[in-house]
Amino acid sequence: MLLKYLNELEMAVQALADHPDSDTMTRCADCVATLDSYLDSQMEPVKQRGRELMDGLMPAELLERVGHSVH
Repeated sequence: MLLKYLNELEMAVQALADHPDSDTMTRCADCVATLDSYLDSQMEPVKQRGRELMDGLMPAELLERVGHSVH
C-alpha cells in the first residue's frame, strides 16, 4: 500500500506541475492526507521512511498548502 500511495502522490504532483489549478492542488492535498493517515498506522521504521519519501516528492507550494508538517 505504501508504494501505491507514494505513486499516487507522485502522479498528482506531476499533474500539478503540468496544470497548476485549484482542482489539481486539492487532489495533491488529498493524496498527502491519505498517505499521512496510512503512515500513522504503520510501525515506526515504515512510518519514518514513508514520510521521508513523501517529503521528497512534495514541492514547496504543496507543503505550504497542506501546512507542512502534516505529521
